[in-house]
Amino acid sequence: MVKLLLKLLVLPPELLKMHAQGYADLASQAWADHLCTLKNRWVMYALSGLCLMLGLVLAGVAVLLWSALPSIDPRHAWVLPVLPLTLLALAALLWAWARRLRTRPFLNDIQEQIQLDILAIQQARAS
Repeated sequence: MVKLLLKLLVLPPELLKMHAQGYADLASQAWADHLCTLKNRWVMYALSGLCLMLGLVLAGVAVLLWSALPSIDPRHAWVLPVLPLTLLALAALLWAWARRLRTRPFLNDIQEQIQLDILAIQQARAS
């Protein structure tokens, strides 16, 4: 094993630099994917909260209008419950969608690459 490490150290530094750059690129890509998923999740949570608040406010307004108006035109009465219920359903859908977004294990790709490198070193040592 020590012989193999010495052989690796004798290699041109450009090869080691390229290999380290590959690991850095892999880590930066994994970090970017992780951040993108987190941002999407929090935007959906925020939209869900906004829809929930609007739905609750409009439900309150609908109840106040229903109780305050002596007679409501039946052609337009359906709007009072439908608009808040639609917003509440949209809030529930956005919340469920945000909960389904899962982040992949952060350093999984790097661990796989390290295992491949170890396997390549073992194969080089065996030959």
